Amino acid sequence: MTAREDTGTAGSTSAPSRHHPWAGRSALVVPVVVFALGLFLVYGIIDMEIPEDSEEVFGPTAFPTITAVACFVIAVLLTFDILRHPKVPGDDDDGVPESGTVSNWRATGITIGSFVLFALLLQPIGWIISAALTFWGVTVGLGSTRYVTNLLVGLALSSIMQLIFAGLLGLNLPPGVMGLF
Repeated sequence: MTAREDTGTAGSTSAPSRHHPWAGRSALVVPVVVFALGLFLVYGIIDMEIPEDSEEVFGPTAFPTITAVACFVIAVLLTFDILRHPKVPGDDDDGVPESGTVSNWRATGITIGSFVLFALLLQPIGWIISAALTFWGVTVGLGSTRYVTNLLVGLALSSIMQLIFAGLLGLNLPPGVMGLF
C-alpha cells in the first residue's frame, strides 16, 4: 500500500463506503425546537389564570391550544420526513460534493428587523398598524416587490385579527393611535 491509499488524500476518487448512522439528520434540531415551543405553549396554557365564570366556546386558551397541537403535529411530521429522507451533503446523483450554502443576510436582517420593530411599536401605534407593517416587512424580506398590495393585505389581515380577538375572545389588542378615533 502506498501513502496515498492509506490517507485518502484529495486526489482519491473513491467515495466513502459507509456513512455515519446519523449523517444527514442534523436537521432534527428543527423539529426539536418546534416541539419545545409546543411544550412552552402547554406550560403557558396550564399556568394561565382564567376566570371561573368564563364559559365561552373560544376562551383565552383556544388559540394557544390549537397552536400547541399544530407544533406537535408539525414536529412529528418533520421528524418522520427527516428520518426517512436524510439529506447527506455530497450524495447527489453526480457524486460531486456540494460547495456550501449561501445565506441571504439581507432577507434575514429585514425579517428580524420587522419583528423587532413590531415589538417596539405595538404599544405606541397599536396592533393594526404595527402588525400590518410587520407583514409588509416580512414580505419585503422574502423578496416581494408589490409594496402597496402587501401593505393593504397586511392592514386587512391585522384588522381581521383585531375583530376575531375582540369579537370571539373578548380580548382587546393594543389600540395605539387607533384608540384616539
